[in-house]
Amino acid sequence: MGRHRLCFGLRLALEAVFLTLTLSGFAGFVSPHSAQLRGRRHMEVARHAGPDGDDKTVLILGGGIIGVSISYHLAQRGVKSTIVDRAGIASCASGKAGGFLARNWNAGTPTDELSQKSFDMHEETAKELSLSSYRRLKCQSVAVDGTGAKPAGAKLKNLELCDAMWSYSEQHGSNFVKGTVENLCYEDGDSERHIRGVVVDGQKMASDVVILSMGPWGEVLQQAVPACSMLGVKYHSVLMRSGRVLNEAVFFSGLGDPEVYPRNDGNHYVTGFPDPPQVVKEIPGEVEVPW
Repeated sequence: MGRHRLCFGLRLALEAVFLTLTLSGFAGFVSPHSAQLRGRRHMEVARHAGPDGDDKTVLILGGGIIGVSISYHLAQRGVKSTIVDRAGIASCASGKAGGFLARNWNAGTPTDELSQKSFDMHEETAKELSLSSYRRLKCQSVAVDGTGAKPAGAKLKNLELCDAMWSYSEQHGSNFVKGTVENLCYEDGDSERHIRGVVVDGQKMASDVVILSMGPWGEVLQQAVPACSMLGVKYHSVLMRSGRVLNEAVFFSGLGDPEVYPRNDGNHYVTGFPDPPQVVKEIPGEVEVPW
């Protein structure tokens, strides 16, 4: 399930926006979108001692690539965080999708600069964490009217990236809570409401900062932004093995738009035939794609 071309390619760049924010005075951040659980089940939020001497807490809702990446980049800057997720770290598309990265495919669009920044940040992070699955790839597009080359990209295993970032974050004081986010908790200020925590499995978890990165399970987001509807797109995928390592990704146009991403271990991730966008009602980690 889940093909990440544009979305996956932008994710680390989007966190660069978050990294410009300070803990003081920040009420919440809305992020636009199967590893084994590590650590014990905590029902308290990791505390960070701010420059003014006050303890600050950062609560991240969602254990996918966005939430884990935010936690990782905060940890690099000495900020602890707590991730809350119903299923675990990278239990859904973030641990199963193709992991293809495209640097120049959005040229001339509003996301061009973000795409390029994201591509470069993925490469830097792969070096920082010594990710064995990261490598550059050639690309080819195949259509009914002929074949045309596409700009080169890169490939990595989503799960390896998420695991490595979370391991770093956890080693630097962050923790994980397994549970279902039910509601947001607000505090009324002089002129506006501030999110001051969440309800997880019936229990309140207070926090100075709440970051929503729950993907298609972000129904709770609509409490804060009623007009925001969270939908998911389901893709079919299969892992094939050729016996040798290939170095070119292939993108077919038509007949379900299948895509082939070769990995550096001789396996090839093949995906395509998306369903229409819809509200995802399955439990995270147990999503099924109808055949």
